Amino acid sequence: MGWEPSEVAKRIAQENDPEKTGYVADIGGGHGREALWLAEQGFLSILVEPNKYSLGYAKKRAKKKRLNVILINAVLPYLPMCSEIVDVVDLYWTLHQIPDEYKLESLKEIYRILKPHGTLYSTSFGYWEDHMMPSSIYPVAKKQTFLNLHISAGFKPRGKIEERSDSTVSYEKFWYGIFQKNL
Repeated sequence: MGWEPSEVAKRIAQENDPEKTGYVADIGGGHGREALWLAEQGFLSILVEPNKYSLGYAKKRAKKKRLNVILINAVLPYLPMCSEIVDVVDLYWTLHQIPDEYKLESLKEIYRILKPHGTLYSTSFGYWEDHMMPSSIYPVAKKQTFLNLHISAGFKPRGKIEERSDSTVSYEKFWYGIFQKNL
C-alpha cells in the first residue's frame, strides 16, 4: 500500500475542516497510513488496530514525523472508547476482514462511538472478477447487503453506494459509501 493516502482519506480531508472536526478514527488502519496522513493535515487522529506490530510501526513513524496520533490496540466489535467521542470514522478496507457474524455488531460499535451526526466512510471488498479471494477475507458480496448492514446498525446513507475497482488491481471490486449517524 505504501504511504500515499487513499482516496477515502483525501475525501475526509476535503469534506471536513480540521479546526471544526473533533477526532477522526481510522479503524483497522494497519501501520497508520491514513491516521498519520490525517494528522499531518491537522486532524485529531486515532488509529485503532489489533496488530501490535503494526501499531509499533505507526508509533515509530509518528514519533519520527513528530505527529500526535492516539494509538489504540483493539479489535471490532469491541472498542475501548467512550460513546459519542468521534466525529469521523475511516473504515477503509476493514469490514471484509471481519467474519460475517460480527459485521453488524462491529458497525453498531462504530455507531456507538460516533457523535450525533457523525460520519462513517466505509469500504469493503464485494467480489473479485475471475479470481478467488483468500479464505481469510469475508466479502460483502452484494451492494444491497452492504447497504442493509449499515442501515441495520443505525446509519443513513449520504448518497449512493458505489461499486469501485482498485486502481492497480482492477479485478478487486469493492463497495464504497458515506453514512451519517441517524438519530
